[in-house]
Amino acid sequence: MKDLKYLSGAVEMGLMNAAASQLAGHYNLPIYATAGMSDSKTLDAQAGYESAVTNLLVAMAGGNYIHDAAGLLEFCLTASLEKYVIDDEILGMTKRALKGIEITPDSLAFDVMKKIGPGGHFVSSRHTRKFMRKEQFHPKISDRSTRKEWLSNGSPDTRAKAIQRVEEILDKPALPVPSSEVMEKIRSQIKGIDKEVI
Repeated sequence: MKDLKYLSGAVEMGLMNAAASQLAGHYNLPIYATAGMSDSKTLDAQAGYESAVTNLLVAMAGGNYIHDAAGLLEFCLTASLEKYVIDDEILGMTKRALKGIEITPDSLAFDVMKKIGPGGHFVSSRHTRKFMRKEQFHPKISDRSTRKEWLSNGSPDTRAKAIQRVEEILDKPALPVPSSEVMEKIRSQIKGIDKEVI
């Protein structure tokens, strides 16, 4: 309010869109919510925490379509390829948080706990190997190596890893446009789509 700027990354933006998402859910309406943007001018901690907090707030409040959720900096005046990569990681973590923790008799593994008992460990258990593959989010750029490994790899920070990932993506051949058969199927199943648009 002090200078009438549009603040895209403010926590209040996340709160307003979370509230709107909850209202939409109450009335059983879809919502085109906004989150994930940053007012930072560069890829720094501010860009990360603003994007993460607003995306998580709106997603956990039930926003079923969140636009502008990736790539935007500087009050939405700047699009950044590197931020798209970082936001892909944030959105992956957000989706994992929404999934929650599966609580079933099989996932609780009470029989496994009884068998292993106090003082034992679960790392070598077949049950652990089965569930750890689907319970963990596997990041593409977050660093989960030891300090020694990180140092031997040149000590890359998130920005450097995002730049490298963008270069890898841009170096790949362009993906082919869907075939005319696929396009016709889309048009036949979604009535009213303008053939000039899709």
